[in-house]
Amino acid sequence: MKEIYKDVYLVGSSGCEVYLVDTHSEEGLVLIDCGMDLSIIQDISKKGFDPLSILHCIITHCHIDHIAACAELKKFNPKIKFYAHELDAEAIEKKGFDNRTAASWYGKTYTPVQLNTRFKGGMKALQLGDYEFKCIHTPGHTPGSIAVVVDISNKRILFGQDIHGPFYESFGSNLEEYQASMKKLLDLKPDILCEGHFGIIKPADEVKKYIEGYMKRNRP
Repeated sequence: MKEIYKDVYLVGSSGCEVYLVDTHSEEGLVLIDCGMDLSIIQDISKKGFDPLSILHCIITHCHIDHIAACAELKKFNPKIKFYAHELDAEAIEKKGFDNRTAASWYGKTYTPVQLNTRFKGGMKALQLGDYEFKCIHTPGHTPGSIAVVVDISNKRILFGQDIHGPFYESFGSNLEEYQASMKKLLDLKPDILCEGHFGIIKPADEVKKYIEGYMKRNRP
């Protein structure tokens, strides 16, 4: 686990990169995705954080490498709340979506978890402690993909997750929507990108270059 910026941490990699934000309030700790292995989340205790203080998990999309540990996490900490966009909600909450969740890729059986909130439309803001988590609908990789933006001390941090793709019909991918989504993220002018599989990209000009690079590779 390492600090990325004030109150923002990379918990570790377990299928995907799992990120954590400390709200310094009764809202506790916020996870961005939970990965495939609960143990990396529990390991935050080694850095002085209480895993039972994780009260929120924002799910960026329905793929198993981002959500497999959710059910275990709910058993470990029944107080936790899960959030995702409604267009990926069914695959998260029900069985039988092995292609949509990519569970078949990993040879895994996905255990569904119930969402506390299904985001609708283009943007939903969650006020958790002093921080506002802007959950922005960014379809392309999956129909319900979201990115999360948090502004901290004059820095804009973007949890973009799977900006790189990949894109498959079985995922419900759409490259035209992806291009529009990436333009939306570029317009936000983020200073730091926390990506789903390639770690931390900064400063702002490197974030712009990274997003534009994948836009060029993934044209309709």
